[in-house]
Amino acid sequence: MCKYFEADDALAVETTRDMDPDHPGRRVLPGLMKAFLTVYEPGDDPHPSLPTLREFLATLTDPATGLVSYDLLGPALSIDPAPLRALPPEYLDYRVSLGASFVTDEAIDRTNVRNRPN
Repeated sequence: MCKYFEADDALAVETTRDMDPDHPGRRVLPGLMKAFLTVYEPGDDPHPSLPTLREFLATLTDPATGLVSYDLLGPALSIDPAPLRALPPEYLDYRVSLGASFVTDEAIDRTNVRNRPN
């Protein structure tokens, strides 16, 4: 079974995304994007071209910040590698895929309104 990791809210990046790929430019919305990582465990059948966790950490860790950073779908994204380094040692040989999550400002505002105390 895959393990999923997402960057903390503090590492979210403000950006815009086109929300209607069939009609480019008609629904471009601002929001927050965060780094997202999938670690494939044995039996998950990841594509062999994907890097291992060891390669991922060695290649993309910024020595100045200690964060793992990569460019994907626009802005540079970062994720704290501490939870990845806490995995058992055999996970260093498992394959990983990089991704990103995006939430519009509109959705964030709606959630914040619902979560405010009365």
